[in-house]
Amino acid sequence: MDEIAHEAGITKPIIYANFGDKAGLADALAARFSAELQAKFAAVWAETDDQRERVERSIDAWVGFIEGDPHIYRFLSDGSFGAGQRLEDRRLVIELGTTVARALGEALRSAGADSGPAEPWAFGIIGMVHVSTEWWLERQTLSRKDMVQYLTNLLWTGMSGAGLDRREQPAARAAGSVRKPATPASSSAAPAARRARRR
Repeated sequence: MDEIAHEAGITKPIIYANFGDKAGLADALAARFSAELQAKFAAVWAETDDQRERVERSIDAWVGFIEGDPHIYRFLSDGSFGAGQRLEDRRLVIELGTTVARALGEALRSAGADSGPAEPWAFGIIGMVHVSTEWWLERQTLSRKDMVQYLTNLLWTGMSGAGLDRREQPAARAAGSVRKPATPASSSAAPAARRARRR
């Protein structure tokens, strides 16, 4: 808090007067950056109606946010992802998870698929991208583009399999509507036909 006050050119009591404590400051920053990220997500989803591309661009926006200012992100993640806190106290997680869940639910419903997994998927995605990106920032063993692509491939495999890819729906319905011939009837008819021919 001393360093923050010094950098901002104010006294520490002014920070406490406005935010209460470190947690209050983190909450205010989380609200600000959550709003910025949600605006980026909205722009991404407005640019394309291709669901896979939306997933990829959203992950890239999230990773880019973390990469752009890792110090602020780590300050926020201590409060948002830290252990021993209730979920409702983690503003960044709650707000982003709710945003992603809403978008997933709408996409699944528009594809004619079950929207039930939207909320658990959303919070799982937030956790996966968070931890994976922290690992990436520490290691830097691959490019951001590759990092985003790997995460997208993993997520899209599950999402498209659950019906999010509308292009797969007609084929899937057609395949499901084709019935196999009844095997008992066909198996008993074949020997009878062969006996008739021999006669």
